[in-house]
Amino acid sequence: MVTRRAMPEDIPHLLPLVQGYYHDSPVPLTIDPPAMTAHLERLRTDSELGYLLVTELDEQLAGFAILYRSFDTRTLKPLLIINDVYVAPKFRRHGLARQLMTAAFDLATDEGFTSANWQTRTSNLGAQHLYDQIGERETGWLHYHHVIPDA
Repeated sequence: MVTRRAMPEDIPHLLPLVQGYYHDSPVPLTIDPPAMTAHLERLRTDSELGYLLVTELDEQLAGFAILYRSFDTRTLKPLLIINDVYVAPKFRRHGLARQLMTAAFDLATDEGFTSANWQTRTSNLGAQHLYDQIGERETGWLHYHHVIPDA
């Protein structure tokens, strides 16, 4: 098992994983491959936007973590948002999601972030089992979402 920052040659192999992630989601999405390729490449190279981590098992890409940079006004330090974490079904139950999360925490430490935040759906009990072991569940907050229509 290897978890690391993505390299240029990973990007074409990540597209099927990203498609699987959105296909398996309770809110499915059909991705635009050229646009997603460009975005993944930007994440890989532009730390002002975020970071792209991958994990391998048996020399195959098995999962990814998409991380974004934000800011915490209370601490006046950068905040890491762990936006998407996915391990392909055939690679699950090997500790790869935990490895991706640990790699994100290590990256946050190395880059001077104040904390790492993430969320999951209430229905994602498998992820909650892991997340309850490695993080503190926040209470007292409701997360809201508003779509801005295209201009």
